[in-house]
Amino acid sequence: MLMKLMRLIVFALTAVTVAVFAVVFITEKVTDDKTIPVIKVEKGILEVKAGAKEEELLAGVTAYDEKDGDITDRILVESIGKFSEIGYCKVTYAVSDSDNHLVTARRQIHYTNYKPPKFKLSRPLVFSVYKEMNIVGTVGATDCLDGDISQNVIIFSPDYESGKEGTFTLRATVMNSKGDSAEINLPMLVEKTSNNSPEIKLSEYLIYVKKGKTPDWASYIKDTADASGLDAELEIEIETDYKAGKKGMYNIDYYGTDINGYTGHTRLIAVVE
Repeated sequence: MLMKLMRLIVFALTAVTVAVFAVVFITEKVTDDKTIPVIKVEKGILEVKAGAKEEELLAGVTAYDEKDGDITDRILVESIGKFSEIGYCKVTYAVSDSDNHLVTARRQIHYTNYKPPKFKLSRPLVFSVYKEMNIVGTVGATDCLDGDISQNVIIFSPDYESGKEGTFTLRATVMNSKGDSAEINLPMLVEKTSNNSPEIKLSEYLIYVKKGKTPDWASYIKDTADASGLDAELEIEIETDYKAGKKGMYNIDYYGTDINGYTGHTRLIAVVE
């Protein structure tokens, strides 16, 4: 009798378990969302400026899901690819519904004001033949999309000879995140310099100038000092072959002489675009 009762209890529990499982399984099948979101993108190329915010990149993009309705506010910019041609690339959008169904869409964008990377100098390219020359970190670069990309700059000199005076070439190359690269060949001067020579510090050592413009060269003088680094007034002379109406690279040489007759030299490089 006891065994029979136990069998009945086990059978009843099994039946209840199967019934509950069936109810849950059927409920999930009935309520499971099989719909997939749809992203709609306006036709044509989206034109934006460098530094465009996400909301600008999302212009003309909407998303809808049969269960959730309008889910445009859930769209994100997933990634922006490399240039297919200068200034043009693909942006990828992504959106997911409440059941985590994820879809993506792409379209082409055009950065209307895109400019290739530009270089900058942290110091003048004027060195003493008597001192060890160190050009590491001398050349940096900025990009209208990525900002400072100095860490990507590669520099070398194809013709420099240690211990020799003269003008040599410092070549710099850089690439931004979109795959666009820039290169520049800068004049690097090695000369005999007295240990007593004063110093002329400039606010910049490499500038880009629009064709037809002539900057005020004296305005780039930031500070002057004697050989020991103390502030000192110098008699300044500026020499250059700069031509505002002709594209190219020009040297603006600053010579500063102190009261003892010692002369220091520094250089600003101007690129006329």
